[in-house]
Amino acid sequence: MRGLRAYQLTDSAPAPGPETLLSQGRPVTASSTEAAGLEAAKAVDGRTDTRWASAEGADPQWLRVDLGAPAALSRVRLDWEAAYARAYRVQGSLDGTSWTDLHATTTGDGGTDETAVTGTARYVRVYGTQRATPYGYSLWEFKVYGTPPGA
Repeated sequence: MRGLRAYQLTDSAPAPGPETLLSQGRPVTASSTEAAGLEAAKAVDGRTDTRWASAEGADPQWLRVDLGAPAALSRVRLDWEAAYARAYRVQGSLDGTSWTDLHATTTGDGGTDETAVTGTARYVRVYGTQRATPYGYSLWEFKVYGTPPGA
């Protein structure tokens, strides 16, 4: 069935609203860019043939998206190019300065990483701390899902 979603309800949290892709086309910044054509905005453009790539050979590196307003987050999807993170954190922030870990791993294996997250944030970033290759970090897409404000 299309559009069917399953949720587990608890007595400590309200039922979630409809899940929406929040990051596509939103303003995005990065700690660095490898070269022209590999800018941060390429990771949130909805295309699978464009990507962001950080400077080669340097840790840490990050990519941050501004959702425009605080939103209740539900999951994050990272579509890595061959230059991926072995260790990284997905972090959320209300002000773009103070960050809270939403997910962390030291065993990244590239490909697609999709993880459930919980929290409210206006800014979401991927903070790479250990590269898996000698190159930089590179994402085809950085997708943040959740419930938009007022939904």
